[in-house]
Amino acid sequence: MPDRNATLKHSLTRFWPWLKADRRKVALAFAASLAATGFAALAPLPVKIIIDDVLTGQQPVGLPVLSATELVILLAGSAALFACLSALFGAREKMISAGLRERMTLRLRVSCLDRLMLLTPLCRAGDSSGDLGLRLIDDVQQVARLFTKTVPVIVRHAMTLVFTLGALFWIAPLLGGAALLIALALAMMVRVAARPLRVTAKAKRAQEGRVAALTQEVLRSLSFIQASNAESDIRTRFSATNQASLGAGVAETRAAVRLERTMQVANGLAVALIVGGGGWLALRGLVSAGDLAIALVYLNQMLRPIEKINELASAVSGATSRAARLTELLDRDEQLDRSGCFAVDRAEGDIRFNAPEFAYADGRAFHYDRIDIPARALVSIEGPSGSGKSTLLALLTRLFDPQTGRISLDGRALPEWDIDILRRQFAISPQSPPLMAGSVGDWLRLGGIEASDAELWSALRAVSLAGMLGERGGLDAVLGESGGGFSGGEQSRLALARALAADRPVLLLDEPFANVDPVSAKLMTRALEAERGKRTILVVTHQPLPPGLATLRLRMDGGRLAVADDKVRAGVA
Repeated sequence: MPDRNATLKHSLTRFWPWLKADRRKVALAFAASLAATGFAALAPLPVKIIIDDVLTGQQPVGLPVLSATELVILLAGSAALFACLSALFGAREKMISAGLRERMTLRLRVSCLDRLMLLTPLCRAGDSSGDLGLRLIDDVQQVARLFTKTVPVIVRHAMTLVFTLGALFWIAPLLGGAALLIALALAMMVRVAARPLRVTAKAKRAQEGRVAALTQEVLRSLSFIQASNAESDIRTRFSATNQASLGAGVAETRAAVRLERTMQVANGLAVALIVGGGGWLALRGLVSAGDLAIALVYLNQMLRPIEKINELASAVSGATSRAARLTELLDRDEQLDRSGCFAVDRAEGDIRFNAPEFAYADGRAFHYDRIDIPARALVSIEGPSGSGKSTLLALLTRLFDPQTGRISLDGRALPEWDIDILRRQFAISPQSPPLMAGSVGDWLRLGGIEASDAELWSALRAVSLAGMLGERGGLDAVLGESGGGFSGGEQSRLALARALAADRPVLLLDEPFANVDPVSAKLMTRALEAERGKRTILVVTHQPLPPGLATLRLRMDGGRLAVADDKVRAGVA
């Protein structure tokens, strides 16, 4: 069943808003294209006048009385002028369209990224990072190209057809009628012959997404692949995936070649029809030699696009297929209520669990008892790996919402908060921090953290990184892609330093001691002790914290979170 979104009409309607802001420039580009096409249609007219009038010794109507040589020079100059004006206006249209393409690409990429950042992790669970990257880079570029190059070319060809047919009907109605029939026949042939190309283009795009996804996974895991002696297995998988993409590419090329062959044959038959039919009419005095000559010139202009019809059809098919992929992303339901509007500059940090429950699609379910966490408490959340501790932190930051029950901050359910304000109440140190390329200082301030250099250095000293960074360039030290240049333990400590430097009322730490040595763990424990009583701190860990550090101990086991220590049951609602 064909994808209703993979049509040119739907693509143009769906993505016009990203070009609408430049509609005046779009109109200017259209006017330039119209002028270029009009002058191109006028350029052959002097040829007819030379053949029918000047060469036969007649005075052309509407032209000054000049010698035959002077008339030839005048008419040749006119043809040259029309051609130059056509070229100038055509170049102007291309320059305007190039600027439109870049601006539309920028707007659409930002919109797609914004949409991705709105979607919950559950909404993105079925997407590979490679495929999403391909959507943001290649798909967006192809959709912008559809609007600013492919469609203008189609419009220019359509205007060429209208102008040439109009000129032919004016000069020689019989030849104009023949050309119209040829144009209609070719249009029907293109409509039928282009269908296989649309199907193969969609299949090729799907295979390209799989190749991109696997490539990104391989590049991200090269060290592990080498250490695991898995090169042969990965090579086999990579080769098989690319082989499938190759097959889809060959199928698309085969469909394009068939379309090109069909149109070239039709092109030849059209020329033969005009030459034969026009010659027959000329022999009987129904058209002049000039009429026949200009008819052949106009036919060449009209059929010139046929030579590249496969490229146009391929471009349209590929772009509409990519537009359908972007439409699916932009129209995807984010599954998160964003209607909350409560806002304060800074929360107190009192957190309450009113028996929230959450279940994944794969059947994993988690239940959290009725528990009060008073403001500025230091809480350890203990439990084995996979028990639901990290899910709890995701619920707190509203990456998704519980299906039943509720979680509240300062007495207000989390959905009642403005979501941006809510998330600014939390400083987070994830177990596997996604460090981004750039300077250390820029990453530590990511997310609107307004910390001075002195405050950042204080946080770095707390996690035993100040000395090492001092030797690498300080806050200007370069972070490679995915934290390249820093060990796993150093990355975890950088994430903790960022959380400590953030002036947020709630601190969420996911396995902060998992990748650090005992000395660093001791320093980090002292940092937490220094923060205790200043803000609410939740520490997710698979092992107990040092005795006396936590004011409340919770345990996640068997999919259920409950108070783990009878001595602190005063925290239970």
